[in-house]
Amino acid sequence: MKTRIKEYGVGELARLSGVTVRTLHHYDATGLLRPAHVAANGYRIYGRDELLRLQEILFYRAFGMSLAEIADVLDSESEALVRLRAHRAKLAAQAAKTADLLATLDRTIATLMREADMQDQDLYAPFDAATQTGHEDWLIDTYGPDMAVKIAVSKEAVAAMPNGIAGLMDRLRESEAELVGAFKKGVVAGDRKLVPMLDKHRALMADFWGDACDPNAYAGLADMYLAHSDFVARYERLAPRFSQWLPAAMKAYAAEISA
Repeated sequence: MKTRIKEYGVGELARLSGVTVRTLHHYDATGLLRPAHVAANGYRIYGRDELLRLQEILFYRAFGMSLAEIADVLDSESEALVRLRAHRAKLAAQAAKTADLLATLDRTIATLMREADMQDQDLYAPFDAATQTGHEDWLIDTYGPDMAVKIAVSKEAVAAMPNGIAGLMDRLRESEAELVGAFKKGVVAGDRKLVPMLDKHRALMADFWGDACDPNAYAGLADMYLAHSDFVARYERLAPRFSQWLPAAMKAYAAEISA
């Protein structure tokens, strides 16, 4: 016997979800959440797919997203499973950040009450993590929900490395120092002298990502370096105008190896 799919009228869905009938009418009018069909009597009827879509909308609303932002996410080419996994990754990162902040607050309060002793370097422990979370949020907002999955893969890959993130950062500093040296000597972006240095840099990025860094991805990374103020500031600290030279060198190299 075929199982009947449960359907809900607009009032029933309002009571089930806690969303007002007026809000559901608004979602219908704007195209954010259409009913499965409209009955002969004019009543809006919602099925399982619409219930799941409404749940997804409420997840995003709870995260502070505007209706326009939610519409953009739902209208993207990504499937619901990909979108929800990406959103879960963002919520997990936010929860971890909140947990770190709470732990540091508790330790600070205990120190001020003379119930514990806190080292100076521990005062600022959660804020490096907060900066990293901000970068990840920017990547996901800029490049779409699939980026959250890539970030999770990257973290797993880094954790599996023998020396973890510390070892990769040592290699990154060495690679960047080599490139800064070439820049200061006046080597122009596109010079073939840079190929072995950029080979090394691109291989390092692949290790960071836990995935291949093909020429298109490497050129995209160069664009990201130009687009985010934190990267521009970081590379300017290494050498004035290096923030412009490095992406240009990366893109020239990517074009050459993809030809």
